[in-house]
Amino acid sequence: MTTSLASRLHQRLDAVTIEAFPGGNATSRAALLTELGYSIADNLVSDLVVLCEGPKDKPVLEEFFQKMSLHDRINIKVWPLGGDIMDQLDLSVFQESHRLIALIDGDPGGSPVRKRFLKKCADLKIAVTQLERYSLENYFPVAAIAAVMKSQMPANVTELDPKKRVSDQLGFDVKTNAGKIAKEMKLSDIKGTDFETFLKQVEKFATSDQKI
Repeated sequence: MTTSLASRLHQRLDAVTIEAFPGGNATSRAALLTELGYSIADNLVSDLVVLCEGPKDKPVLEEFFQKMSLHDRINIKVWPLGGDIMDQLDLSVFQESHRLIALIDGDPGGSPVRKRFLKKCADLKIAVTQLERYSLENYFPVAAIAAVMKSQMPANVTELDPKKRVSDQLGFDVKTNAGKIAKEMKLSDIKGTDFETFLKQVEKFATSDQKI
């Protein structure tokens, strides 16, 4: 990489505006982006960027991309949006060098942050799926959760309410083990859901040069 190219890539990442941190310098912004999973190299090697809400959603998506053999056909990078600051990211900067698709939680409460993010995506014509269920964890079968967290599973829970937070239903948080739980799942576990539709949309994009 030439010095001039490296300089341009650094400038591009530095141009990402995190309004939630006004007055932050380039070093603090770069540190935040690194924590969210961004790197300079992504600008060179990613064919498709999938935006998700948080870092704990990332291993779930990557596991399903692996199950679908998508990594064999396209170089996919999953970038967490940082949850409550997702509406503060300047997506137009990313859009200049990447093809983007986004996945966010259903959140029946209707978070203002998600509404603003959806509007940004609409304005920039970025394909975005808002899940019908409360969050990505609501697509986990009870059997898959139990396989990873046996000692914590309540005996009386046989299925999850799709519109309620999983942690409230089980009494513990599954997010930390989300990647392991996804490994226990099969593609048939999400058949007929909007999550499957999203994954098929990514798959279609993986085999096409056209925009989503």
